[in-house]
Amino acid sequence: MAILGLSACGDSAPGPVDPVEPFGSITVQVIAPGVTAYGDITARVVWGEQNLTAAVDANGLAEVMIPEAVSGFGTLTLEPGPNEPMHPGWALMTPGDVSGGTAKIVLAPKNWTIESGDYAGTTVPIDPELAADSRVMPSFWGFYFPYSQDGFVQVVEDNSQWVGEIRSWPEGDFPIQVALDRPGSTGDISAADSVAFWTNIDAMESALGFDAFVPERIENIQILGGTRRPNHGILVQVDSTIPVRAFTRLNQPDPKIYSLSADARSWGGTFVEDLFLISADISYAVMDFDSIGFASDGQLVMHEFMHVLGAGHGCSWGSVQTYCASLVSTTPSAADVAHLAVLSELRQLERANGSRWGVLASIFGHRVVTLGLTPIPELNVLYGPISAPRDFFVAPSSSFLPARAQSPQRTSVPARVRPRRPR
Repeated sequence: MAILGLSACGDSAPGPVDPVEPFGSITVQVIAPGVTAYGDITARVVWGEQNLTAAVDANGLAEVMIPEAVSGFGTLTLEPGPNEPMHPGWALMTPGDVSGGTAKIVLAPKNWTIESGDYAGTTVPIDPELAADSRVMPSFWGFYFPYSQDGFVQVVEDNSQWVGEIRSWPEGDFPIQVALDRPGSTGDISAADSVAFWTNIDAMESALGFDAFVPERIENIQILGGTRRPNHGILVQVDSTIPVRAFTRLNQPDPKIYSLSADARSWGGTFVEDLFLISADISYAVMDFDSIGFASDGQLVMHEFMHVLGAGHGCSWGSVQTYCASLVSTTPSAADVAHLAVLSELRQLERANGSRWGVLASIFGHRVVTLGLTPIPELNVLYGPISAPRDFFVAPSSSFLPARAQSPQRTSVPARVRPRRPR
């Protein structure tokens, strides 16, 4: 869009001068689960003294014109109106993003409706701040400061780094093959163990509402050389040498650095200098339990298999993943099921649309736009049960949800349904 300037000289009539072209523009594409037509969303670019906005159209597109030259960092926020079904988004911009193609940003839903399983029909408020809360690490959505651990005690070793490991299985991999790896175990896995194990997996899948796993014989799983691991799928082993009750290993992706400078303090608002973001598919897992008879501990089995699906820990709601004793659930809670589904859905949309901004944009957007906080969280020095929020109550579904998230919402997003099949 050209800006036409007018000038006057003496008594002569004003005449046109050369049009002044804008420096450039930022084009943004909004993507949100379950949304086909977008409404009241404002795209805002703040760069130095420039504070510029454009309305997002029904297709989720907006073009924000940048009239003056830019340098350093700018920010792009997506600000939905109060009746829109998605959380805000926040992304860091550099001059290369101006007229550099379309910025595709995936936004998390405010609510998630579970359509099948034990919690069918339950609508759960989605809280990106609680999902990324690092009081117990990694958080449910996989964020943490580098730390050491002794039992249940975690000690942060470097508060200048913040890491996000956002992991999920590709949609086409379900149900995932699982083999009880007797040849790779130091103790026997009996037929009774197998029955108890799959009974607990069935209970977990009933909570999730879909068939996540399918049994397979170990001889039908291709085992790779070096460290014993499957070419694809999950191995379950007994290893009496591990120092904890259970330990799960996923395929290791290469990390990528999200921060656009050597020092994220220039934009993050905290002591964090570097932000490492790992957003990658899970292709295999090896799960070690410390003793025979592990399969009878349903909470332990489900806890580890939630890790396999991409969930971390947390003390933000009643959960099979929590370290906080007062919030422990013996099976995945409604909040677990919904936040895991949203994590997987956002990653699927990121991959399908080639987006650089997804889970992280929603976490930052919720913190900056909704809560008025810095993009990157401050280091919370309290860990364990004493740090758990005190505003929890028992919902009719027997899951714990934060009381502050219970305000009426006008919109929700239905979950994708995967069928359950008899074994």
